[in-house]
Amino acid sequence: MHIVIQTELIFSLIIMAMLAVFFIYAGRKIALADATKRPKGLVLVVETGVEMIYNYLKSIMPSRFEKNYYPYFAMLFCYLIVANISGLIGFDAPTSNYSITLAMTIITFVLIQFNAIRKKGIKEYIKGNVWPPTNIFGTIAPLISLSFRIFGNILSGSILMSLLYQFTGWLSSLIIPTTVNFLGPVIAPVFHIYFDLFAGVIQTLVFVTISSILIMMENED
Repeated sequence: MHIVIQTELIFSLIIMAMLAVFFIYAGRKIALADATKRPKGLVLVVETGVEMIYNYLKSIMPSRFEKNYYPYFAMLFCYLIVANISGLIGFDAPTSNYSITLAMTIITFVLIQFNAIRKKGIKEYIKGNVWPPTNIFGTIAPLISLSFRIFGNILSGSILMSLLYQFTGWLSSLIIPTTVNFLGPVIAPVFHIYFDLFAGVIQTLVFVTISSILIMMENED
């Protein structure tokens, strides 16, 4: 039996370890901070980030859902931001691997179905998903669309950047016969800003927003 450990999975584990260390360190800094004084430095950055994510989710989800699911979506937001822009430091973006995006989407999918069952009851839930049979496709559609959306966008950006480096390498060899791609560092940063930074942030917002809306739609209120 041949087992292959995918590169993106290794980078995903590295990113999760980095985030864990950062959150432990930030938590200790916040615990030792003087609550009577204005926050600054790392404490200010973390508190601002927490408040921004909290307010964003609060504007989408009812308070009952927002309180229950804030930790999940906050952690998902942090992971996706780092994972999507990790190409800037030479990582293979974990979200360019479909198995990783599918695993994240399965968690959201289970939460959607859990809330649907709690809202309708198990009998009505099964009846509504089985008849008419086309309802089955509507039930599994979020699982497919969410996982493929972020995977496709991040993977396409990685492929385009790879092609760009190959092109600048070829162009560099035409100008000066050498194996050094001196045009890459000049041209590529502009495209990295779009394909890694801008697209990475946008896809994070899209994934978190759609996930929270799909869960919110099962709110019995």
